[in-house]
Amino acid sequence: MTRSRHLDLDWVDHGGRSCLRVRGWTETEVCELGGLAAGDLGRHLAILPSEVLEAGGDLRSLPPAAGNFTVESGSVCFVPRFPFMDGMGYSLLVYSGGQSESPEVWTIQRPSAPSATATEVVAIYPTAAELPVNLLKVYVHFSGPMSEGWADRAVTVCREDTGEELEGAFLPPDPELWDLERRRLTILLDPGRIKRGLVPNQEVGYPLVEGVTVRVTVTPAFRDAMGQPLKSGAERSYRIGPPFRSRTDPGLWRLEPPGAGSHDPLAVEFDRPLDHALLQHCLRVCDFNGTQLQGRGEPGAAECSWRFTPALPWEDAGYQLVVDSTLEDVAGNTPVRVFDRDVTKTEDIPSEGGRIAVGFACIPATT
Repeated sequence: MTRSRHLDLDWVDHGGRSCLRVRGWTETEVCELGGLAAGDLGRHLAILPSEVLEAGGDLRSLPPAAGNFTVESGSVCFVPRFPFMDGMGYSLLVYSGGQSESPEVWTIQRPSAPSATATEVVAIYPTAAELPVNLLKVYVHFSGPMSEGWADRAVTVCREDTGEELEGAFLPPDPELWDLERRRLTILLDPGRIKRGLVPNQEVGYPLVEGVTVRVTVTPAFRDAMGQPLKSGAERSYRIGPPFRSRTDPGLWRLEPPGAGSHDPLAVEFDRPLDHALLQHCLRVCDFNGTQLQGRGEPGAAECSWRFTPALPWEDAGYQLVVDSTLEDVAGNTPVRVFDRDVTKTEDIPSEGGRIAVGFACIPATT
């Protein structure tokens, strides 16, 4: 490759995502680049934030932006793994003679985004005030779609008494766990430190500390799908209590049957807080023929209850609350297995899955 040509950098859409396009290559260069495997392209080309280059240092030691280069239609495109940040400069490094020589540097600026931000945290789950020391996961709900790559930097858990961050409490989010709309983030506490008998649990112990109050914080630095910071941060505090080490048992739940002929909700109270996301689809109400009733189910306060309001009035008959065996409590226990079990012992070995049905009858109408 020669250094006499001029490269033009611009921003284009690639499958709904912003990517960096580079034009101005000679026909020979395009052929050479197109003949390289994806991994070899990365040895000739790299993208870095311009401010990193300005800070100085050995360019070969600087980690490039994650993503993939593609050669198409006489140009080279870089599709980033994480969205480019608005208002930031980016530099293309071209190693014409290999990384033993100084690279060519071509720079482009991302346009600044509108100053107003609207995306915010709408909820952090669980919402119970006290949680077990073997808590398995935390959910963060946002008002709009979010960017990847920020969970590890923008979500922390700290002791409230000292402000000390509990290092390594969360499992490294690679990949991050998002719903399809990228509005709900699932953050796992390190399962290896939760399951007794595993080396991380024996050497380090639980991620949380029993008897201590902790605070989960989401900082405004978390970026939405447009690369904008959050409107504001959010936090929730929890008292950490004893572990949950038994299967969830629907037989321990208290059902308050509705009145026949009414649209009153069926009220179910649990013996412990359950997983908020799984409560959305692991409970349903059926008649005794197994036909599911149409209606609306919703978790109650602290995820310790659930209410089902039917679309049609209740009949003077018997019904079933059907529980899927994948329904978890906040420590990951289901009706068929204990998550925080000693893996070196045989008790609490998981049993076969299926459905559990709890029968109830409507209260007859009085005349």
